[in-house]
Amino acid sequence: MRFRTAGLIIDYRTPNKRRNLLIAIFAMLLLSACAGLDGPQVADYDEADFWDSSLMFVRRIDVSLLQSSYDRMPLNLSGFVSAIAASGDDLYFVDQGSGHLVKLSLSAMTADILTTLRIADSNGLYASIDGRVYVLDQFERTVVAVDTLYEETYRYSLASVMGSPSDIAMVDDERFLIVIDGLDGRMAKVDKLGGVYQLQRTESPSSTPLMSVRAIAAGRNSILVLDDTAGEVVGFDMAGQAVGLYATDELGRATALAADTCGRFFVADDYDGSIFVGLSDMSLPGVRVSVEELTGTEISDLWTDDVFLYVSTRADGIYVFLIDPECRL
Repeated sequence: MRFRTAGLIIDYRTPNKRRNLLIAIFAMLLLSACAGLDGPQVADYDEADFWDSSLMFVRRIDVSLLQSSYDRMPLNLSGFVSAIAASGDDLYFVDQGSGHLVKLSLSAMTADILTTLRIADSNGLYASIDGRVYVLDQFERTVVAVDTLYEETYRYSLASVMGSPSDIAMVDDERFLIVIDGLDGRMAKVDKLGGVYQLQRTESPSSTPLMSVRAIAAGRNSILVLDDTAGEVVGFDMAGQAVGLYATDELGRATALAADTCGRFFVADDYDGSIFVGLSDMSLPGVRVSVEELTGTEISDLWTDDVFLYVSTRADGIYVFLIDPECRL
């Protein structure tokens, strides 16, 4: 017996049918709530529940099988996904093999190509609540902004200030874009007209420069940076001052980072396919969540909308997990 939830199909032909049915209904309600909200809503959570953090598998999306929303013809994507973001019912990802930025409707399970990049192997992708999608074109050292509502494209050049931009995030209620350089850890604060508002060099709490920046995420009142060489997450305030050091000696091969509005952050560890979950205020130590479905995959990026965790992989498509406890209420 199968259960369909707004484009998500959950097969619960298992010994414990009642439990899986409840999970399916729960996933449907949360997905509907996620699609209907206009913006982030901060909700407190019981700290005791943090120890019970878990990821419930919802579905896997085979990117190579996606069809166009116009004529239902195959898009002929490689299936190697380098970056991912989501907003409501829309899921955005970068297909590394073709360089395409793709918009996927989760309810219809059809997709459209928004633009094409010269180099498409960074984590740099962000979906804004105003309908714009921001993606890094590393070859041009440019942030490409695609307005999905008016079908317009803008380009913000960083060639004069950055050698190798590696990831982006939005801060200050999505008024500013933060771009980080993967080589030296410098952060540029860019407004929505493309003007560089601020450029600053980042250092860890030990006063040493970041070694190799893989990803950044905007947490609650902080910017989180994943240094994959050092295997740690560094927290910065909005002025660029280091305020925390997380997951030290906890990660084997960190590849991706995401943060929610509850103050939690998620780090993908390719060493064993697990997800490390931490708190940016360090009120509780981090925990490692084992995820059977991700074992043996090469995780490229993470995105969370406070309800679901979206995981992109280099060769196995996209995985969707329900986060428990939920952040939005």
